[in-house]
Amino acid sequence: METHSARTAMEEDPKHLMTQYLCLASPLQFLSDPAEELMPKSSSSAMPDPMADTVPRLTAKVHRRFSAEDAAAIPLSHIHYRPLQAEDMDEMMALHQEWFPVSYDQDFYNKSVGGHLYSLVATWPQVQHGGSASSVGGRVSAEQPEESILGMITMSTYCEHHGEAISHVLGADCEAICRRKRHRDFGSEEEHGPRTGALAYILTLGVAEAFRRRGLAKELIRRSLEYVERDLPEVQAMYLHVVTYNEAAILLYESCSFLRIEYFPSFYFLHGRHYDSYLYARYLRGSRPPWRWRVRSFASSLGQWVMSYWSSLWLSGDDDRDDAGVISATARLMLMADVNLISMMVMFW
Repeated sequence: METHSARTAMEEDPKHLMTQYLCLASPLQFLSDPAEELMPKSSSSAMPDPMADTVPRLTAKVHRRFSAEDAAAIPLSHIHYRPLQAEDMDEMMALHQEWFPVSYDQDFYNKSVGGHLYSLVATWPQVQHGGSASSVGGRVSAEQPEESILGMITMSTYCEHHGEAISHVLGADCEAICRRKRHRDFGSEEEHGPRTGALAYILTLGVAEAFRRRGLAKELIRRSLEYVERDLPEVQAMYLHVVTYNEAAILLYESCSFLRIEYFPSFYFLHGRHYDSYLYARYLRGSRPPWRWRVRSFASSLGQWVMSYWSSLWLSGDDDRDDAGVISATARLMLMADVNLISMMVMFW
């Protein structure tokens, strides 16, 4: 799908249709205020080269309202959560330009703030203390009190967005999984218009610089999962794409029990270069990865077990012990290996 006059490498391949909101643009083109050029550059882990000239500066309002000390003084338990609203448009655009090495088209922003896509923002309401002053972390500002966005997640459950990803995540196409269930439950797809499908696709997730490494991104994921499990019974998994060099994001998703399901070479085209992608998924309501993934993962785990077993057996044979001791150690290793093998079989089947 074309969003600007150029087409990205993702849009040329049908398997990347879920990235239809992305378009090519240099983040520096959004600098309009000369004072913004004095702001520090983004340290987002999504940037392919943190030292490149293409890395944007921090232009969102939240950076002018909070210092690192202010952010540290705000308890995570006191942060508020709500969907995006129309008045969040400018700040949402500024934050996305800081967080990601791609630009999103206006349709994405319109649908996010308009409620057509799921969104959740973490906010801190600056409290008014007489007149027009507000206090944050003990520092008083003459700025008019205003709610600040600290982080956000956007997500789609529409069939049009999961494209071919559904076959990698659930092992069948949308026609087989989503539309048949819709026809069975409602009798007619046209009668009810576009509906959610079997997947929830995380489009974007980001946290403002001063509030990172405090668990805010994990809390946004947790609340989004809670919403899906409570209100969207047809959704069988939540999934996302992440560029392979973004180790911070990968560690986050794995800590939230997302599984690495697939690898896509040259998925992204960022700052003039191709980069690979991982597809991660979190399965819900007893759903599991496709058989081919389970077999591949089991074979890999079995290979690692065999190597570990024989390495341990070899080391035990080098010990200065009598034959009985070596036999006893070997028996223990074999018993542990059998237990591990059974555990793996239960996990993958």
